[in-house]
Amino acid sequence: MNIYDIARESGVSISTVSRVMNGHTNVSAEKRNKVLSVLAKNNYVSSGIAKSLVLRSTNTVGILTVDIRHLHYANIAYTIEQEMSLRGYNVILCNTGEHDEEKAKYIKVLAEKQVDGMILVGSILSTPLIHDAIKRYFPSKPVVMFNSNFKLPNVYDICSNESAGIKLAIDHLVERGYSKIVLVIDYRTWVAEDKIERYKRGLAEHGLPWSKDSIIRVSSGFENGQNAAQVLLQRGIAFDSIIGCDDVTAIGMVKEFAAHGLRIPDDVGIIGFNNSVFSQVSTPPLTVVDNKSSTVGTSLARLLTDVLQGRDVPHSTSVYPELVIRGSV
Repeated sequence: MNIYDIARESGVSISTVSRVMNGHTNVSAEKRNKVLSVLAKNNYVSSGIAKSLVLRSTNTVGILTVDIRHLHYANIAYTIEQEMSLRGYNVILCNTGEHDEEKAKYIKVLAEKQVDGMILVGSILSTPLIHDAIKRYFPSKPVVMFNSNFKLPNVYDICSNESAGIKLAIDHLVERGYSKIVLVIDYRTWVAEDKIERYKRGLAEHGLPWSKDSIIRVSSGFENGQNAAQVLLQRGIAFDSIIGCDDVTAIGMVKEFAAHGLRIPDDVGIIGFNNSVFSQVSTPPLTVVDNKSSTVGTSLARLLTDVLQGRDVPHSTSVYPELVIRGSV
């Protein structure tokens, strides 16, 4: 059924049908009811494609994240979706995986879907291939990035100052009497490298040494946390405390150390990152750097909406973490 069929069955003009379907008020109640009755009787669903061609907007945005199973990314993506929905936008969520070619493919798909804008969640999306894909497929539409930024005129970013979180963690550990602090890091991204540099500076500020053995690289996840703990124990690396790359990885270390008879926090102090629900149900509850995922998600949605609505906004914004002290340190 098209607009001509609706007009004919309703006994009104095409322009009247158009005004009713687009919510205009300059239509009499009698004619409006006739049109609405025909629409309801025929279970009519308007063509979003046709409407978008007229309005030059689909009221749809895309979200890209590498792994929606990662709780930090999942919480941010969920908050973005909820916030964009409140603002009248539909959301297409893309779970890209870690391969750059797949990430670029999804950017092309979102461009083909004619989304109004796009949000990229995670520093792992900050690669040359993604930069080129945005230039090619999103040359002018707004792109908002979390923990990533490309110096393009249509790209905006919100960054969690995770190096500040490293400083909070080190300062707290030193205050509690720990001096052999290990850093467990995951993805090889600019954020991870920034954490490493702040870790080195943080130790130096307290007159503490570091070595290449005190920086352990693993993929994030519970089993990888267990593996990191095994590496520390098997290599005989001197340590009394650990800053984990995320909560789940840190909890994997907690469990592995406990299996070897080490007490948390008496023998080993552990600090996680992200403040997920798992950090609260761990035994003991995990002290964490809270990256404020809900605040980040809300801010990303607000930023994209502001750009879409023509407001003047800064291209770069920072969110500062807090330390949540529980039982693991």
